[in-house]
Amino acid sequence: MNPKKQDLWEYVPLADYAAPQATISRTIKSGIKDIWQRFYRQDTPVHNPAQDLEYLPPSAVEKVAPPSHWSRAVRALEIAAKDKTGSAEAPSVMMVAGLPGSGNTQILSRLAKSLGWRLIQAPDPQQILTQDLAWLDWTRSTDTPWVLPDLGKTYLRHVRGLTLVRQLLARINSKAAGPGVIGCDSWALAYLRRVLPVPFPGAVVAQAFDDQSLGRWLNQRADDGCGRQIHFRQADNGETVLPADDGAKARAFVNQLAARSFGIPGIALEIWRRALKREPDQTAGDQASETGPGDGITIWVEPWEKMPSLVVPSDLGPASPVLMHSLLLHNGLPRDLAADLLPFSATETGRTLLALTDAGIVQTHQGELKISARWYPSVRAYLNGEGYLTDQF
Repeated sequence: MNPKKQDLWEYVPLADYAAPQATISRTIKSGIKDIWQRFYRQDTPVHNPAQDLEYLPPSAVEKVAPPSHWSRAVRALEIAAKDKTGSAEAPSVMMVAGLPGSGNTQILSRLAKSLGWRLIQAPDPQQILTQDLAWLDWTRSTDTPWVLPDLGKTYLRHVRGLTLVRQLLARINSKAAGPGVIGCDSWALAYLRRVLPVPFPGAVVAQAFDDQSLGRWLNQRADDGCGRQIHFRQADNGETVLPADDGAKARAFVNQLAARSFGIPGIALEIWRRALKREPDQTAGDQASETGPGDGITIWVEPWEKMPSLVVPSDLGPASPVLMHSLLLHNGLPRDLAADLLPFSATETGRTLLALTDAGIVQTHQGELKISARWYPSVRAYLNGEGYLTDQF
């Protein structure tokens, strides 16, 4: 098999990005197959659907579906970055767009370390609001290529919040900043392109995972977290959900998961983790870290049609869509800053934030408020339906 077909990570121009869609014909075929097997298969099913199952405890989830370390993505991006910034022509800057849950900021931070390039820290909110141009002093040194992981952290949606990002883009467009790589969240990119009528660096984005790529990636997550083989089987019929054979077609669950998550690995992983179950007397979580030989461990997967449907409540108050939109435009905000940027009283903002947190829509990650990865597809659909500016993916 062609080695390139084995690569899950591929960075492509924005115009070539393609989000996966649920395959209706595959879903129909799967349903017909289930009916056929129900009437004609005489063997005993692997699992009795009537038997109670319990969700995996957090310790077990961390072993069978751990977060990614993004090393394969870093290797793929290294090639693209060297090709773009190391040309014999004038020094250039490459932009890497990232969707929520794609790990873009982490990948770019690791890229800088891997290549030995300068890692540029974003300005703090006070520097942005005071329009402190001293932050741009790093652009005067062009000896070493640089990496700025998140352009979205160089601006705030505020009357004084665009000076630094505007000046940075001006220096890039005049070739004064030297070669480098800029990461930019897809929502921040949509907003900045709307409000700043200036050229932006040519951008690439990690291609979305289709169902087969996503199935392979989830298998890799299990391999990375465990020393034993994991068999993921659908709870209602015992069928394999993640085929071990790279050439095998993905099952209906993964097909739906790829479409629901837009093929974004981090979003898909959070939804996947909520579908994993075990039998009450099963100790898969404790065994998953063992490295001894054996037949492997079976983890049960909730059928897609039984997964809870997440719908953004309509009674969270007028501040809720504005708050959710602001968190996406800035790829997360500190709690106090989120309150300052909203055109609502501190009491109203606090009440709304509490409601969104209780619902699981907003969570705190590394000191910032962010939209939960599991809720992101629903929030995006809600904001789009309400006429808010969304990303272009």
